[in-house]
Amino acid sequence: MLRVFVGTGDAWELLRLAAKRVWGIEELPEVIRQPGGKPVFAHGDKRHFNLSHSGEFVLCALSDRPVGADIEMIRPRKDGLIHYALDEEEQHRFQELGGDWPAFYTLWTQKESIVKYTGEGLKGFRHIQVPEGCTITYLSGEGWKGAVCGHERAEEERV
Repeated sequence: MLRVFVGTGDAWELLRLAAKRVWGIEELPEVIRQPGGKPVFAHGDKRHFNLSHSGEFVLCALSDRPVGADIEMIRPRKDGLIHYALDEEEQHRFQELGGDWPAFYTLWTQKESIVKYTGEGLKGFRHIQVPEGCTITYLSGEGWKGAVCGHERAEEERV
């Protein structure tokens, strides 16, 4: 089970709403941070989540296995960011996808979802590979791109 909720507003409120819909819980368990900064439910809770926000957009992913999620508002940036953030193979894919900012954010959210899945952060972010056994689900809407890294394709719900 991998469910993704996309909306606007506060990411933690979206997590509360999603947890109630998917797991039937009224109160969120205590949240702690792993050494890399990834938030998780405390006390060995077997439910997994990940949050992301950019501008007004928010994304929440829920799973029974580890998950990483990222959402980015599409906005122009300095052109040098493309060469700084994407390795050679990704730059080629960037061109195949159209060579524009939506193409960049497609690739960037994939990378972010992977590092949020692993909990390792952005160290070495130019050479990020999809972990074995994981699937990337690409998301998009008016003015944003997103991606989820998990053990199966995500079911999306807009709220």
